[in-house]
Amino acid sequence: MSGLPRTAQTIAHTVRALLAATAAGAVRNTYPNGPGTRPVPVALTPDERAAAEIRLADALQEWGDVDPAGRTLWETAFLQDADANPETYATRHHRAATAPAH
Repeated sequence: MSGLPRTAQTIAHTVRALLAATAAGAVRNTYPNGPGTRPVPVALTPDERAAAEIRLADALQEWGDVDPAGRTLWETAFLQDADANPETYATRHHRAATAPAH
């Protein structure tokens, strides 16, 4: 790895994917019949969802480091989204803010 910071757009894409992975009922596709066959969705385990939450906190911190204004705009829009769960986000944000540095 080059050590260069990721772009804000790349981080935002990661945040979007991780939010989906932490949602209730999140699934991942498996291909029991091999590549090129129809996927079979399998529910994420609690451990997989917990790992995604940790990665989400890290991605939000990274985004704030790379593009603080962009992250703030996204956060404001996210919290105003009728489909978003602000309580869940606040819990994740609190974990990110209080987590020890890596």
